[in-house]
Amino acid sequence: MIIDITELKTGEELVIKMLIPPLFNYANKVECWNDIREELLGGQMARWLFTPYFVGEIAGEVVGSMSYFTPADTRDIGLVEFVHTAERHRGKGIASTLLTKLIERFRVDRGLALYLCTNNPIAGMLYEKHGFWYNVGDGMRNVTFGTEDFDKNYLAFYGTARVRDATWSDLPRASALYNHPEPQWFIKDYLAHSFRDTRFERHFVKLMRRIENKRGALLVLENHQQRVVGVAALERFDTFYEQHVALLSFRVCPSYFEQVPELLNAAAKKAKELSITTIQIYIADCDDEQIQLVKKAGFSYEARLRNRLRNEDRWMDLLVYTLLLPGTARPLRSKGDYYGGRKQWQEERVASNVKRDA
Repeated sequence: MIIDITELKTGEELVIKMLIPPLFNYANKVECWNDIREELLGGQMARWLFTPYFVGEIAGEVVGSMSYFTPADTRDIGLVEFVHTAERHRGKGIASTLLTKLIERFRVDRGLALYLCTNNPIAGMLYEKHGFWYNVGDGMRNVTFGTEDFDKNYLAFYGTARVRDATWSDLPRASALYNHPEPQWFIKDYLAHSFRDTRFERHFVKLMRRIENKRGALLVLENHQQRVVGVAALERFDTFYEQHVALLSFRVCPSYFEQVPELLNAAAKKAKELSITTIQIYIADCDDEQIQLVKKAGFSYEARLRNRLRNEDRWMDLLVYTLLLPGTARPLRSKGDYYGGRKQWQEERVASNVKRDA
């Protein structure tokens, strides 16, 4: 759909289109994470995510594109992704023009905050001109006019939240939680390699892919405003001999600390269903608040890994807290399911040879 035609400073005519997946012939002309490229650009994720692509064309050639990811239902939080301008068309103002249209569309849907990241100083200056400012790490944020108290209000208490399985609609919602300044835990999400000064975006995509095929679980704590106020990620260890053990990482905003035991207990229930009997959480020794929360959920101190964490000249220990689930569980996978393990047909060949030699 053509939404505008504008003249660039070079005198060329830029045709601006807003395309909503499935993108059909445009699917190979825009950028996307390989983890979800086929499903997202093919339209299979439309039930969870609204992902309009803003495409600029000169004389029928795609010269620039970008998108934002927002929940299909609420559309309140957006992640600006895949900003790209063809090399020979850079410096013409294409990205700036597309970004203007993107922000306008996001605000039509009453969006509250847009997040993006960049390590390019030229791109950073462009985003600053469009109202983005540095938020966490190399991440930036644009807050809609009238919501200047976003950090204070967005994750405020709005009644008891519910625990549910995560869906792809939680990609932007989880980013709002992890890019929030509170709580000030040093480890944001150990599984996603996200720390206090690390912005959070694609991390969620990687987590969703890593827990597939019974490798783990991802739960969210959602309040009445449909805002994700807590996340718990559970991933089993990937060896035959450790498959009964899982690493759990969680983050909950302070206004919902009272429901941390509920969230972690729900994660433990999921673990039990996956034949996991031991859950471990890694916590930086400076985060007393988090330690108290896991104790309330029944986790016990098990080990201290000396000087495991280093922040410039400061060294910290990594603490291991463990929850042993009652009962026993049969291994979910056999040795043959793991790389290097003997397959069932090989076991049968060996057994037949033994009988023949006897």
